[in-house]
Amino acid sequence: MDNLSKRAIAVFAHNESRRIIDCLEALRLSPLLPNTTCYVLANGCTDDTVTRATEYALTAPWVKVIDLKIGDKANTWNYFVYEIAPEAEIYFFTDGDCQIESSALQHLEECLLSDPHINAVSGVPSSRNLSLGIFRSTITSKGGFAGNLYALSQGFITRLRKKHVRLPHGLIGDDSLIGALALWDLDPSTQWNHALTRIVVSATFRYESIIQASLHDPMFYIRRLKRYSLRHFQNQLIKSRIKQLGLSVLPYHINTLYLEAEDQELIPRRSLKHY
Repeated sequence: MDNLSKRAIAVFAHNESRRIIDCLEALRLSPLLPNTTCYVLANGCTDDTVTRATEYALTAPWVKVIDLKIGDKANTWNYFVYEIAPEAEIYFFTDGDCQIESSALQHLEECLLSDPHINAVSGVPSSRNLSLGIFRSTITSKGGFAGNLYALSQGFITRLRKKHVRLPHGLIGDDSLIGALALWDLDPSTQWNHALTRIVVSATFRYESIIQASLHDPMFYIRRLKRYSLRHFQNQLIKSRIKQLGLSVLPYHINTLYLEAEDQELIPRRSLKHY
């Protein structure tokens, strides 16, 4: 692997002009591990995210900026894994609105490479994000998968590619599905095997609180609640089908599942917050 990246980082960025430089600087200062290539995957940006990231990359040769016109994270994840990601020993994934904290990448890597059977490792929210206390407590005590910062093994990516597993376009719960695939070892007919993933409590990340984000964009919180609700239904629809029929039934676009769904599969939850 002398001429290839030992490590590849995917940074998903949709209109992250205010935060993308802080995200990249946090990666650099973590500190950045040797022989790492970082791909800023700007998808459907209408602000100057691409311009700012490109200017940063002029003095940071470890950064490559990819400008995709479609604002779809699942499609962008597919594009990274199948089209541009180099052969690497470890694949990191994070978001352009996140800032990883000291040694997070190193701690994820050490855990992932400590056991060849591990498919995925996940970071946890920083204790500095007070509003994420419940999320942090839940993920550390009960397990889970934080889409804001995780890493996948070379072996898992290789097997995923061989099976041609792609995320449905329009999927919101990309991290939920990826975490489930890692726990199933790409075989949904089995039970989750928690030995195949790890939560790394020392690999922390932080991001702007909902209150701060809402000050810049008053509709931010409403959109987030809507996405949470959609994710709930998408997860239900996907799981019930792939558990019975396998990964081959994953649709090209998530909307296909809405058209096929039974009425009882689309009943809103009773909680007013999640209705």
